[in-house]
Amino acid sequence: MYKKRVLFVGIPDMAYVCLDGLFKEGINIVGVLGPKKSHNTYSAFKEYVLERNLNFIEYDSLKDETFLSTLKSLNIDIAVVCSFNYKIPKVMLDIPKDGFVNVHPSLLPKYRGGNPYSAIIMNNEKESGVTLHLMDEGFDTGDILLQKKFNINKNETMGTLFNKTNFMGLEMLVEVLQNYELGVLNREKQPEGVYPVGNGISDEDLFIDFNKKPDEIERFVRALNPFLNASCMFRGIHVKIYWVETAYDFKPSTVPLGHIEKIENNKMFIACKNGYVIPTMLQFGSFFVCNSKKFIEIVQPKVGEEFIGKI
Repeated sequence: MYKKRVLFVGIPDMAYVCLDGLFKEGINIVGVLGPKKSHNTYSAFKEYVLERNLNFIEYDSLKDETFLSTLKSLNIDIAVVCSFNYKIPKVMLDIPKDGFVNVHPSLLPKYRGGNPYSAIIMNNEKESGVTLHLMDEGFDTGDILLQKKFNINKNETMGTLFNKTNFMGLEMLVEVLQNYELGVLNREKQPEGVYPVGNGISDEDLFIDFNKKPDEIERFVRALNPFLNASCMFRGIHVKIYWVETAYDFKPSTVPLGHIEKIENNKMFIACKNGYVIPTMLQFGSFFVCNSKKFIEIVQPKVGEEFIGKI
């Protein structure tokens, strides 16, 4: 029987996974703080919370005095954060007796920031993991409570990392809260130094850079699949690239980078640095999603035509 009073803070989809798991575990959740009313997941998440007879807390500002008074009245022992789009102010961080525990999907201090998934794949990391840490006024800089690793496979995508870390994060939360119930909350300061970051990606950063090597582009495509999607333009139409193959050819290309070098075996070979990137699954505007064979049949691309990427 869990007695410690826990505030849950989160935004879907991580929030669905972790809240459901903690609820089934029997964690004493005294309040749930979800997205703002303007967020596209607000209504569905609120309904999800209320269906479980949990206390859904409304707010417009995290600094609002009435909202903060509501939190204080809950006599919170500890808060857990499972993905949250808004910076939590110090006045709110100070309310729970033992602070806020954040679930971060990387091996801190590496890849602090809102999107570690993409950066981890783009940088060809061989392992990743989840870190549970206490929150302070910085971004992902607080003391580490628990950290676990897993190997990254060669076909890992942003989506598969997201799912792995969500479920691993839930298991780790349960472990930390079980120990916390017994009065144990081990903490360790993060090491000093300069580490790679995992910041958000702008719309402009979604475009493929054909000046890069085939393997770099292949990782870029996987690093954005399926939530953001690598992009380029073809005949003035926005094309999303979901999956690619690669080929190396160190002979000088007969076409500029980003142009179609050849079309054979139902595949388009687009020139990039030291070789080719070969789209195998793509979306042509809002018209259709298809494999390369169907794209060639419908669009009838020609050798020498350009896929316009990063400018």
